[in-house]
Amino acid sequence: MDTFVGRLDELSMLAGIRARALEGRRQAVVLTGEAGVGKTWLCERTSVLAEREGFEVVRGRCWPHGGAPALWPWPALLPALTGEEGARLLASDAGGDVVGAERFARFAAVADLLMTSRRNIPTMIVIDDVHYADASTLLLTRFLVHALDRLPLVLLLATRPGVGADELLTELQRDATTVTLRPFGLEDSAALLSAHGLRDADDETVKVLLDMTGGNPLHLAQAARTGTSHVTAENAIAGAIGRLDPRVQRILAFAALLGVDGTAGEVAALVGTTQAAVVQALTSSGLLQQGHDGLRFHDLVREAALAVFDHAEWLDAHAAAAKLLAGSTERVAHHAFAAAHRSPADAEFAITACRKAAASLRRGYAYEQAAELLDRAVDLSEHVHTMASRAELLIERADAVLACGRLTDARAAYEVGAEAAELSGNPVLLARAVLGLGGVWVHQYRNDTVRKRVLAQQRAALRALPEEERGLRCLLKVRLAAEAYYEGGSVQDVLDALAETRASGDEHALAEALSLTHHAMLAPEHASKRMALAEEQIVAASAAGDGMLALVGLLWLTADRYLLGDPGAERSLTELRQQSAALGVATTRYLVTCMDVMHLIRAGRLADAEDAAAACLQEGVDVGDADAPGYYGGQLLSIRWFQGRVGELAELVTSTLVSTSLAKPEYGFRASAVLILARDGRLTEARAALAPLLDIGLANLQSTSSWLTAMVGLIEAAAVLDDPGLAGEAADLIRPFAGLPVMPSLATSCFGAASRAIGLAELTLGNTNAAVTYLEQAVRDNLRLGHRPANALSRAQLAEALIARGRPGDLMRARELLGEAADDARKMDMSQRADEWQAKAADLDPVDASIVLRRESSGWTVQIGQNRIGLPDMVGLHYLSLLLEQPGRDIPAFDMSSHAILEARQDLQDDPAVAAFRTRLRALDEAIGDADRNADLGTAARLRLERESVAGELAGAVGRFPDSPERARTSVRKALKRAIDAIADADPLLGEELRTGVSTGYVCRFTPEDPASRQWLVERPQ
Repeated sequence: MDTFVGRLDELSMLAGIRARALEGRRQAVVLTGEAGVGKTWLCERTSVLAEREGFEVVRGRCWPHGGAPALWPWPALLPALTGEEGARLLASDAGGDVVGAERFARFAAVADLLMTSRRNIPTMIVIDDVHYADASTLLLTRFLVHALDRLPLVLLLATRPGVGADELLTELQRDATTVTLRPFGLEDSAALLSAHGLRDADDETVKVLLDMTGGNPLHLAQAARTGTSHVTAENAIAGAIGRLDPRVQRILAFAALLGVDGTAGEVAALVGTTQAAVVQALTSSGLLQQGHDGLRFHDLVREAALAVFDHAEWLDAHAAAAKLLAGSTERVAHHAFAAAHRSPADAEFAITACRKAAASLRRGYAYEQAAELLDRAVDLSEHVHTMASRAELLIERADAVLACGRLTDARAAYEVGAEAAELSGNPVLLARAVLGLGGVWVHQYRNDTVRKRVLAQQRAALRALPEEERGLRCLLKVRLAAEAYYEGGSVQDVLDALAETRASGDEHALAEALSLTHHAMLAPEHASKRMALAEEQIVAASAAGDGMLALVGLLWLTADRYLLGDPGAERSLTELRQQSAALGVATTRYLVTCMDVMHLIRAGRLADAEDAAAACLQEGVDVGDADAPGYYGGQLLSIRWFQGRVGELAELVTSTLVSTSLAKPEYGFRASAVLILARDGRLTEARAALAPLLDIGLANLQSTSSWLTAMVGLIEAAAVLDDPGLAGEAADLIRPFAGLPVMPSLATSCFGAASRAIGLAELTLGNTNAAVTYLEQAVRDNLRLGHRPANALSRAQLAEALIARGRPGDLMRARELLGEAADDARKMDMSQRADEWQAKAADLDPVDASIVLRRESSGWTVQIGQNRIGLPDMVGLHYLSLLLEQPGRDIPAFDMSSHAILEARQDLQDDPAVAAFRTRLRALDEAIGDADRNADLGTAARLRLERESVAGELAGAVGRFPDSPERARTSVRKALKRAIDAIADADPLLGEELRTGVSTGYVCRFTPEDPASRQWLVERPQ
């Protein structure tokens, strides 16, 4: 069809997109519509228009029938865009749906090459049938869409909805402009039929054809060609193929079978003809579409071409293709598996092909695809009774499943593999299987009977292994030593077994041994040594080509950084998240999710954290992580603890404590139970739960990943139980780790800095100075950790320590800390804590009543409501009375000293000369005040000079006034301090208020904290 019909709106939209691309901004377009609606033809038309506008256009097409090279059609597109260098960049890619470090670097290199080579060349890349793209193609396409946003580029992707739906394809569409092709309406249908020869069709005929075909342009065109309305695209194409020469039919069928990566030479070899004959046959068939990259199958044509084969021929064709192809293990496996049911020999060949392809995929970190291929091979092997190595196949399948991080599925697969290996009598295979039963982690079997059985199998396998199997023997020794550690064994035994593994020279065994050793090193005293183990594991795993073990090493490194409070931990978590997603390893993805919950707790988003923790638990159960309930319990405990609601968990822990499944060494849970019961007011039960731990002795408890958390829990319980001995013993044990965050296991939850618990212990012991010191450190530590709830709790407990200490300034500071902590708590779903802290702060608030400072005949009194404080006659109280009478006013210290001393000299009160001086000074004070209020600066200055002169004469008469402003400043400051200290000794809150409000210097001032709520009155004898 040479005439393009309809699609004016779509063409206009695409023209605008090309115009924006010419301005230097990449444009991504997803063209979507059902089969036959004209996507390919619109792509062709757009390509022609783009070339007229100066674009260089390259075309590619995805392939649905398997066997295509990874990233197809990019390996064909890049040489046209960048030269052969682009093809070389993708040559070694193994495909798959993950982006490891190597593939990321490869993708980045492709993007850089395109940026360099196409910077000044308007380019349109058209990829058809994107719904058939594999994951690797979509990943590269998505990467380039994001990376090439500054190129004069249009990336046009044609896809069919509802076919090959993929999350990656959906993500691509979110980042692109979507152009949806609808079926033709009446006018466009008439134009299309006319273009195909039905020029005289009346409106009724067009309507009938429109109804029959649904407006599908391909169906309309087929109807026009046959001259009948009783046609579908499928039977029209089948009829066209049926009219071809049988030799051409066969060539067409083999070309469809091989797919987009099939070459004319390969088709010729399969058919038994020449390459030229293949090209001629495909061209002359009239059923293939001519594109920029050669002849291409439409989906419907491909399906009809394959229908040329009957079932036996179809099997023979795949078998022949599997024997012919050698360049790609995945292509061989695809065709071999399709032909597997032809004969037992074909099935055995397919199994071997699948194993080879799976090994290649695992080397490229495509673990899920490898596991899927091996699942197929295992299914086939059930029907091949002559197969000698089925046990080895079963273990390979289990290894691949474990590499995916699917722990439950892997355990089941290893059970089957172990049974087969035992029947085979092969000790090496049996050792591999029982090693795999342990999984990625240690202590994964919580059922005692099952645990003992698996350990017995591993010991028996070690005894049966030949000495020359050094790597396997070392691994079994490390595994057994690490498992023994969880039953009270020695860390040194694990380290000795690790040293032996190092000496073996087996990098893979070393990487796995380092991971197992890490479990025994999670106690805080090993914190400084662990990161070196993790880094060594990453190096060893990378050398062995084991991406999954390298990823686990990165997980350990991330957890170690969190457990150390290292600020680089979040950067490691980001890398771990990316690598887990890229490699598709379920167990590390789950632990990343756990750490995300921990971050929500630290951020104070406790309601969100609780929801996320529940979802995280389900993810852990699905993965098969035996620690998932424990991680969830730790997260929920930390949330409830910071909320002040741990008592809600009391019934749960009570039922668990009496369960026979709780082993005596499980002290981490028991310590939490003591805390929960104590906080719920069930003190007798709390002490009963504590008793087994005291029988063992806190110093005798094995130091594990939960040890620090357990000690902190016991300190918290000791504060409630009023048990200074317990608090002091636990605090002394954790004191060396005061600067560390309290995080059990793999940093899945966080209780804040250990310094806070030590401060609480010191407070319980009555060591208030030490409590203040540690709790001040805790505020700093938790601020550094970004742990908002722990910071609020540290401030509130610091306030309690300050109240208990009661030094000058402590109570006012405590009130401020409690208020701040309560305000923050209300923003973090910690309302119960907020209410508690707000109430404590209110108890420290000054009473809202007038306070009277009264001059008595023998001294002074301070009256607050019914409370009366008696004070001696102090010159500082005279100074204070002057300030309190004139709140907010600056009074020179020199003036205060002369006035107050004069007031204090009772022996001079009746002297006529002194009385005259006093009268004049008071008059001058009033005049100065009036001048200040009227802003009469000149008069005020003159009056102050006169006052200094009168005061000097008075000083000569009395003989006790300071003779300079400096001496006045010093004497007034000291006298005021003594007076305020005397008031604070009787009423600390009142003393704090005065210390805060009174400022001294050459001028002095009293600034009330809240003038509206409290007023000071001064009364003197008349």
